[in-house]
Amino acid sequence: MFNFLKNFIIAFLVVLAVYQTNKLWFENFSSHNFFYTVLHDSLGERQSAEIKSETLYAAAGSGSGRFFLSYEPEKINEMKQTAVKAAVEALSKGEKSDYSEEIFKNIIENRCIVITFGFLMTAEYFYSLYGGSGSEVNDFDSIVLGDDSSGVLKVVFFNSSTLEETAFDLKRYSDMDIIRTIIDESEPETGGIYYISSIASGYDVFKGSEFIPAWSGEMYFYTTAKTNPLEGDEATAADRFAGSYFENPVLKWTSIDEGVYTFSDESTVVKLYPAGVMEYSSYARSTAVKTASLGEKLLAAESFLDNEPNLKNEYFLREYKTEDDRTVFYFDLKINGYILELSAEMKEKTGLESFIEVTVDGSSVSKCKRYLRDYSTTIKEPVYTEKSFLEVIDRGLNELQGETIESLRLEYLENGDEGAPLCYYAIIDGREYTETAF
Repeated sequence: MFNFLKNFIIAFLVVLAVYQTNKLWFENFSSHNFFYTVLHDSLGERQSAEIKSETLYAAAGSGSGRFFLSYEPEKINEMKQTAVKAAVEALSKGEKSDYSEEIFKNIIENRCIVITFGFLMTAEYFYSLYGGSGSEVNDFDSIVLGDDSSGVLKVVFFNSSTLEETAFDLKRYSDMDIIRTIIDESEPETGGIYYISSIASGYDVFKGSEFIPAWSGEMYFYTTAKTNPLEGDEATAADRFAGSYFENPVLKWTSIDEGVYTFSDESTVVKLYPAGVMEYSSYARSTAVKTASLGEKLLAAESFLDNEPNLKNEYFLREYKTEDDRTVFYFDLKINGYILELSAEMKEKTGLESFIEVTVDGSSVSKCKRYLRDYSTTIKEPVYTEKSFLEVIDRGLNELQGETIESLRLEYLENGDEGAPLCYYAIIDGREYTETAF
């Protein structure tokens, strides 16, 4: 009897072991991955939530020739929501209207709101992000709302590089008072930075439509500081940093080869490179939806980054590339109301095209690469400078022997030195030109 009971127990344990092994190998593998678990728990809650990283900046003008412009999410959110709502209604109910560069110049010279995305938007992508349906529009990166004296709202889907557009009229639009209030409350501060329109000002050297930074007198400016999350004892810091990507960090495998730290388990690999780049890869077999719209893919990428415990700065979508059902999203950062991006030298050194690159297969994040630095503002200092954008573009055109300016903006630039200086950043005939702002 005792031997029978012993054999029964052994047989039961063997069956249980086989079942557990089978379950481990054939169940949804990704449940063993910490980031997958957190991502999909939060993704379910965010299905109807608002995508946040697609807007580069918002601007408003009251007809004075000076524009308020901001990159900061908390300052531009109302303008973005207002513009998107009007755009959705224009596509479904608006009347297509005549358009010319002279008409657009008249809109910009008067009362208007401009929302600019960090990338070129298709009608399909716009609908996947914000819903709605209706008219076809040319690819665009800006939505312009023009408040003319007749009470008709002009809604223009505008490509700021090529000046191509699709325009609509909305008559008796219900939110006109909201639009007018936003414009009235968005005057740039006296003595601070403001922006002027290249089209309204007649600067023909610019290829498209640009908002050009300018200021008079003294301007307040924050210097920046950056920290490396792997400072100190490198091996200990690397192990601690990588551990946050694993559900059970104690069980991860660790190796180092030619300065590259590699941490892995059965479904996740994290590599830390000497150039300051982190690469996360998930090989989890996922039950997630295999096909997804671009909006759903961006939502998955954002949800991943929002749960990234080591990401301290605001980010925005610069570009995306799609091949079959795989999409790579390229994000840069924002700090103190300006863009922060890698210089050309840093892009070459790191092998990155932007600060953060997230790959989404189907509707699941399979890879994330990013430059490991955290940025903060330090002392707010008054600065006076006589350097103007006209001097900068003259020097840039002369140095590069260029003819056309494709873009010009103020931004922080990561060039590998201490801090990240505020610079004029220009693209002239496809080439970069930078110059410190002060």
